[in-house]
Amino acid sequence: MEPIRILQIVTQMTRCGLENRLMDIYRNIDRTNIQFDFLTFRKESGYFDEEIKSLGGKVYYANPLTLPGVCSGRVNRELSSFFLKHTEYKIVHTHLNQWCGVVLKSAKHANVPVRIAHSRNSYGNINIKNITRNIIKLSTNRYATHKFAVSQKAGNWLFGKKAINSGKVTIWPNAIDCGKFRYNTKSREKMRSELGLTDAFTLIHVGRLNIQKNHLFLIDIFDNLINKVPNSKLLLVGDDQMHGQCQKYASKKRSANNIKFLGARSDIADLLQAGDVFVFPSLYEGFPGAVLEAQASGLPCVISDTVTNEVCLTDNIVQLPVNQGIDIWVKKILDFKNILRSDRFDVLAEKGYDIHTLCRTLTKFYENASQLC
Repeated sequence: MEPIRILQIVTQMTRCGLENRLMDIYRNIDRTNIQFDFLTFRKESGYFDEEIKSLGGKVYYANPLTLPGVCSGRVNRELSSFFLKHTEYKIVHTHLNQWCGVVLKSAKHANVPVRIAHSRNSYGNINIKNITRNIIKLSTNRYATHKFAVSQKAGNWLFGKKAINSGKVTIWPNAIDCGKFRYNTKSREKMRSELGLTDAFTLIHVGRLNIQKNHLFLIDIFDNLINKVPNSKLLLVGDDQMHGQCQKYASKKRSANNIKFLGARSDIADLLQAGDVFVFPSLYEGFPGAVLEAQASGLPCVISDTVTNEVCLTDNIVQLPVNQGIDIWVKKILDFKNILRSDRFDVLAEKGYDIHTLCRTLTKFYENASQLC
């Protein structure tokens, strides 16, 4: 019997939060029963493309989604052509935030019966870019047959409070492979030795370098902290999307030599072992998997209050405002300095945030949805 093929639709399969979460599901789902293929909106290959192919999946490449492309009709023509050519896909699962409706409109016109919009982010500050997002997203409710979100906040942003309150949005935990992140003293000692941390009080942040993640504010926090704890280090893990702006900003600080820009890494679980406090001052988020991973590893976490509180699953996590200065951040980080770190794997697993639980639930959904086709 052939597996049910699901078309996952993303921008590009790079090493970022959404893509890592999708790959966790893909690696752990029963691929004899459910198989993923991917439609990406980049002409160049993504980091995970070869692994996808090795697992039996296909990767398709489309032109980037742009507002001019939508307004001119180019996007609709190209997508309609794709769906009419690939009639084998009866279930499409979009992870494109405001662009979900644009894609699902073409899928509907091609008679794709199951059209999923999955909200994975929310947006904060009111600016021209966010106004544009809010306009583009309006068609999503009309063309989605199923509405998913990683959190209430993300669901409210894409689908609206009415859809949330009426029960039309399903919240899917942004699960991780919890066992992979279990606290391990041997891994901690090994990684700290490799990074030259010795006895340093070490802050760590995992997230691509872009405006959303608020790295400049984090660097300011650390620059103040190092006055109080000179033997401190800051590890910044993530792909640089700001063209060196963070590095340039950090180079002018007194703490410059104590900040390590590690770039995109595949050994996040080991790097988290090396840290002492996880700091995450994002301006907005949907449901950040990096915070789950940090909690699973037993790290105390200091995160912004703009992040949904649904992500706060352990007793060693606190939320702070980003608009009231750095002093409260430094104080709370120091409060966690001497805390005894312990394994939190069971806490996350019991609350449904382990990947194996999610895979079973998602498989059942896809099987039931395929019966509608």
